[in-house]
Amino acid sequence: MLYQLSYAPGLPGHRSAGENEASLAPYTRVMQRRALGLLFAVLAAGLGAIAFYSASAGGGAWVLAVAAGALAVWMGSLALRALA
Repeated sequence: MLYQLSYAPGLPGHRSAGENEASLAPYTRVMQRRALGLLFAVLAAGLGAIAFYSASAGGGAWVLAVAAGALAVWMGSLALRALA
């Protein structure tokens, strides 16, 4: 049934599904890019917090602080690129 409906002729005055997708493509691309940038920003903030708290703990946690800090900087740069 779905196969038959997906290839059925459209009603006069209505756009087909392919035309709707093509007209929404730039909008969805921008929205997905913003959402990805927001995700990277949240991950960068979380990794930055982990880096800060592990650095303040001292001891052997410096290894974790350096690794989390490097990942936070990387995620932050990805967020800036996606949101710019």
